[in-house]
Amino acid sequence: MNLLINVVLMAISVYMFYRVFKLSARGKLNRAMLAILDQIDERDTFFEQADAFIAEQKDAEYVQKVSVLRLWGDTFYARDAEFKEHLEALNIDLLLNPDGKNKGYDPNEDSFFYLYCAIPNRLYYRKADGLRELLDEKLSAYADTNKFTLLRRIYEENRKFYSRTEDSGKTFITSLLEGDYGGFKYSKQLIGLYKHCEEAILAVLYQEEGNTEEYDNCIQDLKDFGTNTRLGKRWLSELGISLPVEESETDEEEEAVTEEETKEEETE
Repeated sequence: MNLLINVVLMAISVYMFYRVFKLSARGKLNRAMLAILDQIDERDTFFEQADAFIAEQKDAEYVQKVSVLRLWGDTFYARDAEFKEHLEALNIDLLLNPDGKNKGYDPNEDSFFYLYCAIPNRLYYRKADGLRELLDEKLSAYADTNKFTLLRRIYEENRKFYSRTEDSGKTFITSLLEGDYGGFKYSKQLIGLYKHCEEAILAVLYQEEGNTEEYDNCIQDLKDFGTNTRLGKRWLSELGISLPVEESETDEEEEAVTEEETKEEETE
């Protein structure tokens, strides 16, 4: 009995060591990937670092994760020839859950945010419908695998918005903002981001309807997202949304000083 207990404990110890080692390795790769993404505003540096990682990295999963970021860079900088080449080479299978029974992409939801949201929205902004169709064709092969994920549903509803078909996704977005998404798989850390992105689309629809009250309500909700995050600023800009500029306390103080100086000059 003691021997059996020792064997079990040893097996557990080996498994825990493996888990710690694996998580540590992923953490290191995540930091390297984020360092590349941080260079997105420096075009040449971003692509040099992304290309080097893809060429040198042995971890096949992270090669594809950075390949998705490079595809985002191609989209952002309108490198259309490279976009087509890199989209064709992208191996999405390596980003899916390794267990075929557990459909989806749990560890790589960040990559699918770019594939399902960020890249399509940028292509919509650029009016690059042909490239968006190529992306749709690539992603269609994973419709069944990812049909229980919230991002896949968001992607499908956003397509209605981009093409202004059916209700342009309005019904779904409204229910999403009301918290009706329990039947889908999603990252709790990213749900706030998804809601902000979709509320921005809803704001556009309200604006097109001339519904000023609901549009203003959306804009109030989006102020922090569109002011304090780089992604939010870009997303709102791509949708043609301009946040109202509010006079800061500093501006008010300067204005008061200016008025006082003017009065003094008039007195003199």
